[in-house]
Amino acid sequence: MDVQIEPKMAITGFLDLPEIEKIRLDFLITYESNEFYIRCLDFGIMSCGKNINECKVNIQEAILIYLEDLPEGHSLFNPSPSKYWQIFSELRCQSEQKDGREISFKERKAIEAVLQRKDGVVLQYA
Repeated sequence: MDVQIEPKMAITGFLDLPEIEKIRLDFLITYESNEFYIRCLDFGIMSCGKNINECKVNIQEAILIYLEDLPEGHSLFNPSPSKYWQIFSELRCQSEQKDGREISFKERKAIEAVLQRKDGVVLQYA
């Protein structure tokens, strides 16, 4: 029997590890088998709860256990299966389309000016 996965939320959080840096983590919240599930897609771990807020609390505890049990020399990241990343991406895209806004005249002119320059757009990562 195939379990129905009802996507609920695609959220991003930041794990602050002192002496290292903040690590960006992606989470997928679904409703399955009469319970909410939250998956930390980057670490490949999950937790559940009666509601979304309980899931968020429970995944934080699961992350702490994951980090405590991580063998030395092993990769911190163990990505979830691709089907969960796909659901995450679809939810994120839907959310951005819903929250989308019209581009202002000033923004349109700034984009046109950049596109006309020889050096074009420069992408920088934070």
